[in-house]
Amino acid sequence: MLVYALRYRCPNCHQGPIFKGRFNQVLIRCPDCGLGYFRESGYFVGGMILTYGLTIAVLIPVYLLTQLVPELAWLSETMKYVLWICFTLLLAVLFVRPAYALWLSLDYWLEPWPAAKAK
Repeated sequence: MLVYALRYRCPNCHQGPIFKGRFNQVLIRCPDCGLGYFRESGYFVGGMILTYGLTIAVLIPVYLLTQLVPELAWLSETMKYVLWICFTLLLAVLFVRPAYALWLSLDYWLEPWPAAKAK
């Protein structure tokens, strides 16, 4: 399950893609087996929570490690905040696809739902 999720493949047939192109647009259903990726309105809120959790899981250790580095006098407090915000946004964008794919695969693994016939 984890391997196919991180390859962004359908949790049912393991062949069809979950995302359209390079952007984070989730397909409505698998083009190969017809499995619907949206079970209900707000379905990917769990994926958003995973994105948040993964981002925090990276930010906290990095922050704690930066406390061991001597202060850089040339960086103002405002500049530090800007850098942290940019780093946080970058991590969130990088974790969206894996988090959504993991959420979809985990939900399907726990409670599979039937796939419609592909056209």
